[in-house]
Amino acid sequence: MRTDFVRYHFNGTLLDGTAFDSSYTRKLTQDSLVGEGWLIKGMDEGLLGMCVGEIRHIVIPPFKAYGEKGSGTEVPSQATLVFDVLLVDIHNPKDNVTIENQAVPESCTRRTVVGDYIRYHYNGTFLNGLTFDTSYQRNSTYNTYIGMGYVIIGMDQGLLGVCIGERRRVIIPPHLAYGDQGAGNVIPASAVLVFDIHVIDFHNPNDTVGVQVTHKPEGCNETTTAADDLVHYHYNCSLMDGTLLFSSNDYDNPQMAVLGADKVIDGLDEGLRGMCAGERRVVTVPPHLGHGEKGATGVPGSAVLVFEIEVLRFEKGVPPGYLFVWLEDSPADLFEALDINKNEEVPQEEFGEFIKLQVAEGKGRIKPGMTIDLVVEDMFRNQDRNKDGVITASELKLKVEEDREREGHDEL
Repeated sequence: MRTDFVRYHFNGTLLDGTAFDSSYTRKLTQDSLVGEGWLIKGMDEGLLGMCVGEIRHIVIPPFKAYGEKGSGTEVPSQATLVFDVLLVDIHNPKDNVTIENQAVPESCTRRTVVGDYIRYHYNGTFLNGLTFDTSYQRNSTYNTYIGMGYVIIGMDQGLLGVCIGERRRVIIPPHLAYGDQGAGNVIPASAVLVFDIHVIDFHNPNDTVGVQVTHKPEGCNETTTAADDLVHYHYNCSLMDGTLLFSSNDYDNPQMAVLGADKVIDGLDEGLRGMCAGERRVVTVPPHLGHGEKGATGVPGSAVLVFEIEVLRFEKGVPPGYLFVWLEDSPADLFEALDINKNEEVPQEEFGEFIKLQVAEGKGRIKPGMTIDLVVEDMFRNQDRNKDGVITASELKLKVEEDREREGHDEL
């Protein structure tokens, strides 16, 4: 149409077949507004109504070409001109971004907004179908913030309002792409760009862990997982598009981790808290609570992770630095309770009998994941300060007393 901007290739000859000009020899398209007097009148008329990819044979009489004056030495006076034209590209300076061929998943519950971080695949082509770039060839998504100027203006607009798993075609006019300068040897000046994109996932830097309880057993009471607990669980870990990355079913035993001990990523640690034995959840972890921008072995950078988890059982834990905690008040005179034979010294065997009895009667709890014999050995070694094989009253100190003394030294 009139006022459209076109890019086209042409061969120009006289009626006798003598060539006077060709865009192909310059390896550059002819770029021009249509109907605005930038071209000879006959070409302005001949280009009207063309589609991208269309080829026309345009014969222009001299009064709509260069007339009596001709043009330099190539076009004589009163010459009829013949142009074979291939229309490569068309846009209007008033064009905006166009969205086509949308395929939106029925499960879409959230759409992108400014400030979100997105991972997507794309094929980039010109209007004539020629590919200039593709993320698939690199086998890596393109990752960027939306609406913050990290990509061309048209793509910033085209990525707004998309869903995870959505496919769409984004057509971007040059004034919202690389303009009349183009981009290196890849994007010509004034080129319309076509991106066929597939959204893999997106998140916002302010996102928290998403938890969906899919099964909670009857009788689920106040006894749930918490910090310092040893949790045994099954899991499947996948990307948002359903690609399975890891599964505990690939191993002989279920996964286990002490919560709060930095044994799993922060988001999964959070998602495992407050669960009953037998409870199942779907936990969605944004990358800043997962493996971050760098990713990990088998995990792409900036990937949102989805965990399907089931807690099989868990053992209540003890605070960091503790091997044993009292569940009831400790004896008023702990050494007297330990010194079973009343000889004012406690060997490891006697010490171990006492600790095992407290655990058996439910009065105390040892650190999960350790055998009671190992706990006894470590605790005894800590209390036997002079390493003579027995504990005396002067050596025995509770962990809280040791911590209090340490804090006092720190203050001094």
